[in-house]
Amino acid sequence: MSTQKELEAERFVHRGMQYLRSTFADQTADMTDEVLKNRFIDLCQLAISHGFESEADVMTIVDFLFRLPQDAPDSPDYEWVKDILLSEDMDNAMKIDALYNAFALLTAQETEETDQ
Repeated sequence: MSTQKELEAERFVHRGMQYLRSTFADQTADMTDEVLKNRFIDLCQLAISHGFESEADVMTIVDFLFRLPQDAPDSPDYEWVKDILLSEDMDNAMKIDALYNAFALLTAQETEETDQ
């Protein structure tokens, strides 16, 4: 990798970490920079392994996954996430929309069950 690409990658990681610290302050409060960096990189790799290439798309997937429990990608309760990410019938934009729509329905259902 060229020095320019290495610098761009480092900047992306740094910006991503800043975003996660500001957006998910409670979740990241107890994380060291090293732990957060490793989690961020792991989530980026997961996004890339499912065909997301642009920084914007990768960051959107990272944001989405950070909203789920940390073990969600491996949990049977969140099998729908894998189903959407692996779908061959949707392009990346449709996958992102489907993920957030499914999450909104799940959140609404959980809220409704809590209120009862």
